[in-house]
Amino acid sequence: MSGGPVLELMCGSGRFLIPLLEQGINIEGADASSDMLQACREKCAQKGLKPVLYQQCIEETDLPKKYRLIIIPARSFILIIDKQAALSSLRKIYEHLQTGGKLILDIDTPKAVNSPLGQWVGRWVERPDGATIIFSALSNYNQVEKIEYSIHKYELYENGRLVDTELEHFATRFYELEEFRNLLEEAGFRHIKATKPFTGLPPDPYDKTVLFISEKL
Repeated sequence: MSGGPVLELMCGSGRFLIPLLEQGINIEGADASSDMLQACREKCAQKGLKPVLYQQCIEETDLPKKYRLIIIPARSFILIIDKQAALSSLRKIYEHLQTGGKLILDIDTPKAVNSPLGQWVGRWVERPDGATIIFSALSNYNQVEKIEYSIHKYELYENGRLVDTELEHFATRFYELEEFRNLLEEAGFRHIKATKPFTGLPPDPYDKTVLFISEKL
């Protein structure tokens, strides 16, 4: 795969893209959020990097070149909760791969569903200035659709007093192993390999996250 162009879809603010750019990898990024892309550009500017970034929804990807490798790290793909949109996205990815190019992404299985469901759970962090941020989440899970719906609440406390609150609605789709393999095949991919992340070992029924490597023939 060395030497060929790489694309990170759903790249966000550059958590993975920037370190790869720093290593001299020929990688570009795309994301639906203009705010995320702007944050990525600002981080890159601080490091003297000049990224090639595109603002596009993944299921509408239309870029001027084809890539040797496309990656979607950090289980970002499960943010696409509509299964038809997920299939459309995979087909767009397939179109943007060179012959022999590969797609690498990871997904969560139903074993990763947050628990306990129907109860507020949370944690807090202390900022260097002494303020406290409390994060809370309330989740429900649709077992038929394999979609988890959550409300995330962020509360900012300064000197023991609540000064700001932000709510976020969040949803993710989970996949059984063969279900996602079939989705990749329907999109055109072949030589599909599923592994445990970081080890390369075959997955087992208890794995929460599975890494897929697929090829365009």
